Amino acid sequence: MNRRVISLCLSVSLMLLFAGCAGKKVASSSGDQSSQSGQAKTEAIQPDTIKTVPLERSFDRPSGSATTPSGRQPSDLSVTPGTGLGDVFFDFDRFQIRKDAMPVLDANAQWFRANGNTAVLIEGHCDERGTLAYNLVLGEKRARAAKKYLQDLGVQASQLQITSYGETRPFCKQQNEDCYQQNRRAHFVTK
Repeated sequence: MNRRVISLCLSVSLMLLFAGCAGKKVASSSGDQSSQSGQAKTEAIQPDTIKTVPLERSFDRPSGSATTPSGRQPSDLSVTPGTGLGDVFFDFDRFQIRKDAMPVLDANAQWFRANGNTAVLIEGHCDERGTLAYNLVLGEKRARAAKKYLQDLGVQASQLQITSYGETRPFCKQQNEDCYQQNRRAHFVTK
């Protein structure tokens, strides 16, 4: 009788475990089978601590006209003092260069060509949503995307270094979409 009870409890536990996990889909770019076959092109992992995530407004506006949800220009919010190197901003949970970031990076590339001996650190940053580890990886991907874009424009790799601070160095500390947008950035620091 004792074995039947243990066996029944174990069976019920396993059924609950599999039933609870069956509906969850996780995509990753870490080299797993689905990523290698091209099925998952973007990461869709969202931390359990996020109850609701407000939908982002589209930033597919003509270059130079992109604004944060409050109407301010993101490029006006964060420029490296003394150099004029502008930060570039990213969509939620993305590291692809947006259309409105391209003119900023084009201007940064001109600065790099004019200052060929100056090394710059590209810092990748995220908003506070997501785990610390996830945001560190996402911040690195953002810094790498900015670096690759600049290298494609002819900037020497020796001038560009990257690091990620994830969510640990926020530009803005309020918990709203305008603030989150300001924190999702690649920031340029001269060395």
